[in-house]
Amino acid sequence: MTETPGGAELPFIQQSDYDRITQMVSAEFQLEESLLEHGIPTYYLKQPQQTKQQFLRLLKNLEAVNLIAFLRKMDRRVVLRVVPKPQVKPSNLLLNLVLFLATIATTFVTGYMLSPSMISPLIGGTTFTIAIIAVLGTHEMGHKLTADRKGMAATPPYFIPGPPPFGTFGAVIMQKSLPPNKDSLFDIGADGPIAGFIIATIVSIIGLTLLVPSKPPEGTTSLQIPFIWTFLFQLMERLNLMPHAVEGEVLLIHPIAFAGWVGMIVTMLNLLPAGMLDGGHVARSIMGDKARMVLSALSIIYLILEGFYPMAILVLFMSMAKHPGPLDDVSSLSRSRKLMALVLVAIFLLCTFPQPPNL
Repeated sequence: MTETPGGAELPFIQQSDYDRITQMVSAEFQLEESLLEHGIPTYYLKQPQQTKQQFLRLLKNLEAVNLIAFLRKMDRRVVLRVVPKPQVKPSNLLLNLVLFLATIATTFVTGYMLSPSMISPLIGGTTFTIAIIAVLGTHEMGHKLTADRKGMAATPPYFIPGPPPFGTFGAVIMQKSLPPNKDSLFDIGADGPIAGFIIATIVSIIGLTLLVPSKPPEGTTSLQIPFIWTFLFQLMERLNLMPHAVEGEVLLIHPIAFAGWVGMIVTMLNLLPAGMLDGGHVARSIMGDKARMVLSALSIIYLILEGFYPMAILVLFMSMAKHPGPLDDVSSLSRSRKLMALVLVAIFLLCTFPQPPNL
């Protein structure tokens, strides 16, 4: 996806069209210069002047005539270009449904296989499926609802089935249009992880009450736990909600707890400030491309050190593509969202994995 259409000829732009567009633009902005540049109505804005709310009003007016605008800084000048609004193809809902049903099947099989011997595998498979779909679905619906609220076209969630031990490779929505400004870009990146983290925490709390004290079964391996679980352990022990293992016993993880654990990994990975990840959208709304590329490199190093090698390769390829940014790439991010970025950093740290303890 490119930021601007470049030098494409727009033969439909007649002088009368150009005059009407210029009237719309001049109603919102003080113009320094206006011209048809390779068939594209182009406007250089006087500086300084307010742009955020003015640009949003202009977008709404342009939408009525099937046009959109881009606002960029070029050679220390603020440039606004008006172009045809790209056609949005309808989503293939059948594909969404097939992938969703396939993910239900693969997660059920995973939960069935993960269930300890003292838990019915049918119950284990069903509860794991419900829990992991709730976490992933809430995460993606956070993106989808935000996109709808901001007037952006986006697909319903695509759930991606996968083999055990997770049963899924997550879920994704595809954005079909750019966010209006940096505030919207931030919200698109932030709302999914925040919603998913809340549900993953609730699922984790439920799952931790269902841990099973048992003699270590043959082939048992320990599970490294996210930082937030250490707080949950302490809280739940004070509330007398945690099962206790006596000497010689271990706590076997319940499939619901494992779904919460997977949700923490998904949240942590998505908040990395790299590429087209959720954290990459947030980073792009706050800082420029150079700083974002540094953060992408640090994210790749972090993934390698933590052993997430496939994800490191994926982020490397994602980071090679230039982020398109929002339609309005000039107006600044709101102060409240800059503060919210600290909350996202805290969520990321809570989802990371310190060395001990293990479960």
